[in-house]
Amino acid sequence: MIPNPLIHEIYETRKVIDKDGQKIDVWAHISSESCVALYNTILKYRPRRCVEIGMSCGLSTLAILTALDEIGDGGHLISIDPFQSTERKGVGIVNVKRSGLEHLHTLMEEPDYFALPRLFEQDNQFEFSYIDGWHTFDYVLLDFFYLDKMTSAGGVIGFNDCGWRAINKALKFMQTHRRYSEIDVGLKPNYRGRNFLYTLARRYLDFRWNDRYYRKEEDWEPKSNFYAKF
Repeated sequence: MIPNPLIHEIYETRKVIDKDGQKIDVWAHISSESCVALYNTILKYRPRRCVEIGMSCGLSTLAILTALDEIGDGGHLISIDPFQSTERKGVGIVNVKRSGLEHLHTLMEEPDYFALPRLFEQDNQFEFSYIDGWHTFDYVLLDFFYLDKMTSAGGVIGFNDCGWRAINKALKFMQTHRRYSEIDVGLKPNYRGRNFLYTLARRYLDFRWNDRYYRKEEDWEPKSNFYAKF
């Protein structure tokens, strides 16, 4: 169980409070199982510098921050979300403040394709990253490309919504073009399809819906003419 009452309140009531103090229905968010896995992963690997792509209502943010606070080693999380104060109505930031964890958190309210190159240019290094932003192949690959460059060997990168075809394709690129190995974070593989045959096919292709986490084995760049099918 995550020792943060607000996380449990959101999952139980399906309500959040926006920047104007209005109680509204919670929208798309990570599952409670994914939230627990995220919290436990931070506790296990004890990163100090973390970054997430996509904040939304802040459940992933709260899971990471709660674990960093429990570790108590001066850890910090950067959240990149260009819509937090507009489409998201400031809900994520409100939840961080309600939990008293704002001293461990920084919001970059701009697109990933602006924020990540700036972080890279500033020589940032991260031990943990969580990708849950725009779910098209190009955006997920862009997120991974920059985060890989800012992740040293031993660092962990997690992906949400891995059942989406675009995200699964980005994972194939990572597996064939970089040196990462998947780690077990306690999530049961979910191969659910629209019927039995689809479920069987997804299992054969190892095409899972659940979050997947990968640990960087070494800093490695392929040769300039390298290509592998993915």
